[in-house]
Parts: sequence; structure tokens; C-alpha cells
Amino acid sequence: MRHALALAAWVALEASAAEPLSSQAAFDEAVQYDCNARPAALAAPETETLGERRYVWNGTTVQVRRTGKVPATVKLGLLAGIKDFEPETKALLEVDLREFEARDVEAIVVGGDSGEQPEVLEALYGFLATATARPVLAIAGNTERVGAHNHALLQQRLAGHRHLINMGSVRRFDGQGVDVVAVSGYHDQRYLHQTGACLYTDRALDEAAALAAQADDPVVLLSHGPPRQRGDKALDFVPGIGNVGDPALGALLEKAKIRFGAFGHILEAGGQGTDLGGRPVAPGKTVPSLYVNQGSANTLPWKLNAGPTSHGLAAVLTVGPKGGSYEVLRAPKP
Repeated sequence: MRHALALAAWVALEASAAEPLSSQAAFDEAVQYDCNARPAALAAPETETLGERRYVWNGTTVQVRRTGKVPATVKLGLLAGIKDFEPETKALLEVDLREFEARDVEAIVVGGDSGEQPEVLEALYGFLATATARPVLAIAGNTERVGAHNHALLQQRLAGHRHLINMGSVRRFDGQGVDVVAVSGYHDQRYLHQTGACLYTDRALDEAAALAAQADDPVVLLSHGPPRQRGDKALDFVPGIGNVGDPALGALLEKAKIRFGAFGHILEAGGQGTDLGGRPVAPGKTVPSLYVNQGSANTLPWKLNAGPTSHGLAAVLTVGPKGGSYEVLRAPKP
């Protein structure tokens, strides 16, 4: 078992981390080229209010609480596979953001493969910086260069849009009723599109397990690629190839008892949810444990394993103490 990190090991990780930094801005700068930042804390946590939320920054963790009315259920808006920022893509994202707003999501998750070119990443995150005031939790996938991805997010944060959170740097989002723990990048070097893309390590998975152990709410693991599952209904099934997910990620979910997850990458398996083994879960059904592939938020057509052709997908994940459910947002055929 590659990932057996428990709370005792977390103490060792913190002891090996760098000295506490003076500010979250200093932390952002220190980790701007990291794929998955090492555990770190500030000398003193920083508190600021952005819109209707209070943020408490502390290195690799941020706590976010609403200053107004708290919704009865906790929802996350899920995006991945955006890939470009063409006018059609921007228009679809605007529709998705309106749907997320109507459902009062706690945060918007951007699960990687957002764009290969630096200018695309800068345009996309510049759009999200002003298009929503909700927390945006973003990771790199297998296509982005880490430096370009992190730079695009850092520029927006320096411009005052601090609700955009690089989850390769801030590894744990302590939300109101849900915690999101992230592993940025991808597990298989053969599928990294560019030099400088992010290959995550065993250490990053061990740290994710330790961060999940600190959570005081149900945990959603955010990673670009899915865990290894079984069968042709699984989130990692590619026709003609089989199940291609990461076995170590599956072991992490099982060992750390992380009951929820959001994974993109396998576009054919988009728009569906499963249990950990890969058995399908119907949209709208509440189950104790749920893992979702939100699909690609791009208008280019893509044949899905479940049958229909996608012209752009997003999802809403609802999480609570009794379990989770999901809703698929499907763009119509152009």
C-alpha cells in the first residue's frame, strides 16, 4: 500500500516544512512554480472579507465562511476540460455560471485541461475573476505547463481577485459544510502534453490523505484524472483500451475514507457518477459515497460511453452528512 500516511505522519510533514511565511502573498510567490505545494503555514493566519465570504488564509489551507445566510445543502459547481477560450466556449461558460448561481453553489471547481497556451489560461482566469464572486478552485491537468497555469492565477490574485484559488498551492479548501482537498496534475508521464506539465508524486497523495484527516466536514477529492475502477461504466473507461485510472488514487480514497470526488480527463466517461468501484449512480440519487466525472465544458462534440454525444458538459455536486448526489448540465447541440 503506497499511501498509508496517518495523523502521526502529518506531524513529521509539518516539521519538515519550511519556516512559517509572513503573509499569504509571500506564500503565493514562494510556491508559484510548484505542482503541489508542500504543507506550510503562515506565522499568523490572515483574515479578509471578499463579498459575502470571510477568508482565513494559512498557507496550504484556506477557511471560507459566508457572512450571510447559509444554505441548507452544500453544492459545488464542477467544470473541467475547458481547453480553449473561443467565443463558443466563453458563451457556454456564461451559461454554466448562471446555472451555478441559480443553485447557490459554495464554490466553483475547475478540474484541469483548461488550456495549453499561456494566453488561453490568462484569458480564462481573467474572465472567471470578474464573472463570478464565488470561490474558484482550480488545478492543472495533463495539458497545462505548471508555470503558465500558476502564473495566470497569480496575476489575477495580484490584481485583487483573491477568490481565485490555485489548489496546487492551497491544497485544502475548508468550506462551509464541505472540504475540498486537491491533487494537481496527472499520474502518467506518457500523457503529459508539454515539458513542464505536472506529474504528481506519492508524496502529493500522502499529503492529500493527511489534509483529509484534518477535515471537519465531508471531503471531496479534486484531481484531474480518476482512480482506477472496473468495467465499461467506470469513470476511467476508454473504449478499446479499458480502465486507465490511477490505482494509487483509488487506494488513497479507500484508505483515507474519502467518500466524494471530482475527476475529469476521460472525456468519454463524462457526465456520470459512480461508486468507488465504478458502478454507475443515477443523477439525483443520494448515495453514501459518490465520484463524478463532470465531462468537458467545451462545445466540440464528443461521443460518450453512456450513449449521447456531448456538446459541452458541467455538473453540480451536492454533499451532505448522509451522502451526495449530482446533476449534469448538458449544452444543446449547436
